Amino acid sequence: MTATAALPSSMQAMAMDGFDGPEAIRRRSLPMPAPGAGEMLVRMAAVGVNPADWKACVGFLPFLPQGFLPLVPGFDGAGTVVALGEGVDAFAPGDRIAFMSGLPLGRGGTWSDYAIAPAAHAVRLPESLSFAAAATIPVAGISAREALLTQGKARAGERILVNGGSGGTGLFAIQIARAAGAMVAATAGPDNQALLRSAGVDCAIDYRGEPVSDRLAQWAPEGVDLILDTVGQGSLCDPASLIRPGGRYVAIETMLPQEALPDAGSFAARGITAIRASANFNRLKEHLAALVAAIDDGAITPPPLDILPLAEAAAALARVRDGHVRGKIVLAVDPNLDRAAMAPATCKDLV
Repeated sequence: MTATAALPSSMQAMAMDGFDGPEAIRRRSLPMPAPGAGEMLVRMAAVGVNPADWKACVGFLPFLPQGFLPLVPGFDGAGTVVALGEGVDAFAPGDRIAFMSGLPLGRGGTWSDYAIAPAAHAVRLPESLSFAAAATIPVAGISAREALLTQGKARAGERILVNGGSGGTGLFAIQIARAAGAMVAATAGPDNQALLRSAGVDCAIDYRGEPVSDRLAQWAPEGVDLILDTVGQGSLCDPASLIRPGGRYVAIETMLPQEALPDAGSFAARGITAIRASANFNRLKEHLAALVAAIDDGAITPPPLDILPLAEAAAALARVRDGHVRGKIVLAVDPNLDRAAMAPATCKDLV
């Protein structure tokens, strides 16, 4: 292992001893992890909070090693490389990076002073991108890009509906679709209509104030080409009726047990391709690098941030579990992080 300096033998982490829900997470001292081959040790600065994190805490994610306890949650991470494992030559100690953790590989999450970053899941950050903004990207951005571009094959000139446009995944999806040359409709509550428009939405729909089908019929009389459903759980009662014959329906995988899924027969009757998508490990680095580059270029803006100290992880998980988070919640791991650099972002008008 190559390190910049002597490292402590232990660290502080938010962890839990079983899959007992967000309320069971506690600060505790854990041994310092050591990077293995192809891995890096990262001094964490900021971490994102995702629906996948609270689902991990209750055991809903089937890919998590069930015997790997205590559980340190966290898929999103941003920080500074402090040590390299064998075979890592694309990074150096001192590099600022964003990454997705190796939690599904039994290598722990990011909600700790230090975390393991697989080199294959990491990209170097430009100086223009703060740690807080970078921590919003991995799960939400990669899921949106995989679902829209790789699985959904979004194309220029198409009309796309993003169901759930005010969350992190939805806001990334809106901007990715716009960058691909598509026209975008999106749903959100009444308080987030201006946010949708600032992200470049052509048809902002208040799902509480009007039937989605009625508004969409005015905007796309023949049906949209593609729906990206970031919400699921029956939030669109009949999605097939909103899509043109031969179109596509891509749903972000929720991993919720006994979730009510759309009727497969209604899709088949209209020749609609239905896909369930999530972040893909094989394309993870490609997506992450493209997103960081697009943000650095100003083509995409990170979602609005609500920044909490790491000690409030349980409260953050409960808020995400209960839904309706605007943008992304980010936990500050480094208490000395420049607060100015962590000021809440806003989606700029990309039109």
